[in-house]
Amino acid sequence: MKQKSWKRIAIIAAIALAVAAGLIALAIWVIIPSANYGKANTLQDKGDIAEAFDAFDRMDGYRDSDTRKDKLREEVMASRTQSAMNFGGHDWLVMEERDGKALLLLKDVLEIRPYNEALVDTTWETCTLRAYLNGSFLNSFKEEDRARIAEVPVINSDNAEHGVKAGKDTKDRVFLLSLAEANLYFSDAASRTARHKGTAAWWWLRSPGLEPMLAATVGSDGVLGYAGSGVNYKNRGVRPAMWVKMG
Repeated sequence: MKQKSWKRIAIIAAIALAVAAGLIALAIWVIIPSANYGKANTLQDKGDIAEAFDAFDRMDGYRDSDTRKDKLREEVMASRTQSAMNFGGHDWLVMEERDGKALLLLKDVLEIRPYNEALVDTTWETCTLRAYLNGSFLNSFKEEDRARIAEVPVINSDNAEHGVKAGKDTKDRVFLLSLAEANLYFSDAASRTARHKGTAAWWWLRSPGLEPMLAATVGSDGVLGYAGSGVNYKNRGVRPAMWVKMG
């Protein structure tokens, strides 16, 4: 009798494990990808193109995610009437054009400066680099150029790989690209590389890294750094971005 009971328990346990494994597989291959696909659709409907692109990019070809991703990038590329321009005495790349404005990204690294002066939990909203860019750097432009730099809503999304909170959305005239934007606007790592005084340099992104005391980066080889660097690192570069009124 005892032997039969143990066999029955073993069979039940095996069935339970098989069901659990099936449910896990269902979640991994169907439920989670479907939910992420729906989230990407919602982001696109809201007009958050960079985050939608990044979400589709993470789906490893689920349904038509690759096609949707490629179409979003093609639309952004097609919006550009020019690829570069000089503004305020600096050379800029034109990343996107929309509603009479162009999103400009400094062609190369402006200077080497920490994301935040102290090694503490930091978000884009609270970092000292944001204060500098929207203060001293912004005020270095002539009045007529400064008047063309639009104040825009800046969406601060959590780190997609590590789930670290990005803090509140902000309104800025000068900002850094996010991880999602750096993924959208450049087709590969090589095109993301930037130089400082002739040497390939790391540059900051506004997204959080692996933990709140780290900020995301782009490496000197152009690779996106989701883990990030300590916010007070003094060997990372600044590559400002801004929306400028055209015409």
